[in-house]
Amino acid sequence: MAEENFERRPFVAPPGSVLGFSAGARETSETPHEHCAFVMNVSSLVGAASFSLGSGHELRRASTEEITAIKETLQNVMRRPSMMPWELKSLPGGSVEPLKEEEWHYYVISFQGTNEKLVEIEEACSLAPLELKIGFTLLNYAAQQGLIFHPGRLLQLLDNAMWNLAFSDVALSDVEAIRIIHAQLCEHDPRLVDVRRLARQLQDLDAVPPHSPLRFLGHFAVLESLLTHPPKPTDPYDSITRQIKKKVKLVDHRCQPHLDYSPFVGTDAETVWTKMYAYRSSLAHGGAPNFEREFQVLGNHSNALRLVKETVKAVIRQALIEPQLLADLKDC
Repeated sequence: MAEENFERRPFVAPPGSVLGFSAGARETSETPHEHCAFVMNVSSLVGAASFSLGSGHELRRASTEEITAIKETLQNVMRRPSMMPWELKSLPGGSVEPLKEEEWHYYVISFQGTNEKLVEIEEACSLAPLELKIGFTLLNYAAQQGLIFHPGRLLQLLDNAMWNLAFSDVALSDVEAIRIIHAQLCEHDPRLVDVRRLARQLQDLDAVPPHSPLRFLGHFAVLESLLTHPPKPTDPYDSITRQIKKKVKLVDHRCQPHLDYSPFVGTDAETVWTKMYAYRSSLAHGGAPNFEREFQVLGNHSNALRLVKETVKAVIRQALIEPQLLADLKDC
């Protein structure tokens, strides 16, 4: 399909997102223009100037013009526009220093035409071991400009960037993992497990602060929806706790990479998941969990959140490979 015809197709605003154009902007164009999505958590590309995430979708350092447009957009929404984490380097002790301009962490995924494939790539990123976090997409039409963003997710990503400076070096292996997941998503039959819907649920959870109990409960709810069925009241071995413990263990044996239990040194996986479900129940019923007593095994909320999130992603990735297994596992 010619680019100029592809350009005429409508843009996609995923659920919860906003799509807007500046005054006088057109949604069609006689010639193709390059658009870009701002990737908020990349510090460098390892061993290459750019990586292809799919046909016509290139992860690369932002151009001078793109950086200007990104900064203007950020200044409209950030609470402290004078502080740009993408221009700073973390130092020991929590301090920062300015980076040279050529070292700034402004990276984009550039593309032409509609953003439909970009939406698919973003869903794949949400399931990948190393996630690329897209803050917003800039749509360029000569002097006119459009913007697509999810307000809650963008504000939360900005808050994380302001205080955590959590940037990642991206290597070819990270990009290949995203490409594989994207290909699997495109071929996936949702009748057994609707993986794209689950990926969008994980994206929605990015709008919730990491320290909030709701973020942990949201990820745990997705995990339960993947692996469990309502327990039979007459069967003591059919509890949700037992289902989670046994089924996570089974899936983990088939996953690459395996789940990381290193923060729970000396504790076996079944004990960890017993405590994880107890933690989930405590939060769901308004409790105030104590990590120095009954939840000492988990260490802290961050450890528990990291494990449940990485488990959900691993199980969903396995559903892309073995959808029938996951459907059967849910029922057993």
